[in-house]
Amino acid sequence: MPARQRAARVPVRFDDAVWREAIRGFAGRSLQIATAARTQTEQHGVAFDDLLACEAVGPDATELAGCAKLYRPFIDAPPSQRPFAFVLQLARDTSGGLVWVFIAFGHRHPPAGVRSVYKRAHRQLHGRFPAT
Repeated sequence: MPARQRAARVPVRFDDAVWREAIRGFAGRSLQIATAARTQTEQHGVAFDDLLACEAVGPDATELAGCAKLYRPFIDAPPSQRPFAFVLQLARDTSGGLVWVFIAFGHRHPPAGVRSVYKRAHRQLHGRFPAT
């Protein structure tokens, strides 16, 4: 078994209303990636080694302090071949244990006219898109 699968894993909590908003506008392959990633993430949680910290303040004026990104699809490939991401925020569950809370799904580097997952996460956290 690869070391990645043996690493300590933290559960991820998905709020259905947040999920519906996150996938609104996605279809076809991108929706398949999102749905499969949610299923896998809910079943297995995530290892800290699979996450990358989001910038507290990004170059696009996003404010994502305390958040992490999880590249999708989850394949053994360079980030350039994983064009989507989940943004998650670490929290405590009701029993005091750690849990990642799903914030957003989307393109890491989207085509023109499409907001990035980081801007979508900023909106989810702050109620508005970043001023850029």
